[in-house]
Amino acid sequence: MARQNFIGLVVSQGKMQKTVKVRVERKVFDKRINKELMKRKDFLVHDEGEITREGDLVRIEATRPLSKWKSFAIAEIIRNKGQQFALFESQAKDDVLKEEMQKTKEFLERREARLGHTDSQLLKDVKFLQSYFGKVNSEGGNEAQANELKQELEKIKQRYGVQEFTPNTVKQLIKLDIQGVEEDLIEQKSKIDAMQGKLNDLLQEPSKCIEYLKQRGVESPELLQKNIMKNLVRKHVLKEL
Repeated sequence: MARQNFIGLVVSQGKMQKTVKVRVERKVFDKRINKELMKRKDFLVHDEGEITREGDLVRIEATRPLSKWKSFAIAEIIRNKGQQFALFESQAKDDVLKEEMQKTKEFLERREARLGHTDSQLLKDVKFLQSYFGKVNSEGGNEAQANELKQELEKIKQRYGVQEFTPNTVKQLIKLDIQGVEEDLIEQKSKIDAMQGKLNDLLQEPSKCIEYLKQRGVESPELLQKNIMKNLVRKHVLKEL
């Protein structure tokens, strides 16, 4: 006698050991309304190898009762759509991880480049002098490397017109770098103050704002709302800074 078997879709997997839920749909003719209806029933099915995934189309076959609710087993995987999706999902996770690692690497490279460019020549020279005197005081070292360091030291002497370097000389160089930073800050502060004064002057009179925006290529600024006009003025003033 042939065993009872159905074709259904795996709708749940991984919640019970060696067990999946398979949904079987079949057409049933209803005599009362004289129409075919689609009925569905869920079966708990034994999956010995746990190889099926949600979305797989499988054929299930009746077997001896394996538990109170389980009397069917997986006989054949007709279409392993769920397995293909699981494989695609794992590959997608790997691709996302690789992309994140690449973005992190690019970010670190940009950060290192930016930090490298922010150091002034004076600060680089001070760092070199500190490392140079540390290597001179320590024993050992390659002769070729020592000659290369001495050549770099001579270049620094010529750059600043210094005969001999002492700890006080290094301190003076650091002070020069600090003075340069302070001068840059003062210059930036003066620019910001000038921008703030210009911005306040423009915002006090709407006619000046309209004329200013027209000069910057904004069409019909008089039709803009007051807050939008102010934001545009701030944007163009900041660009000039």
